[in-house]
Amino acid sequence: MDKLILNIKDSSKLSFIVELLKQFDFIEVIKVKRKKVASKHDFFNSAGMWANRDINGKELRKQAWDRTK
Repeated sequence: MDKLILNIKDSSKLSFIVELLKQFDFIEVIKVKRKKVASKHDFFNSAGMWANRDINGKELRKQAWDRTK
């Protein structure tokens, strides 16, 4: 069995091409989920973002959960 991968440029045409391919009895259409790409963010680069700021974890949580604003 041979496999063919199609890259659909216009996602609005996806259902059309799938229905077209299903009409051929020699083609089996298998939908494959995309793999999630891992984030490229480096956590340790953010380590100094709170340096030289007069705030602690308790105060930060208090500001974050304040829903009166």
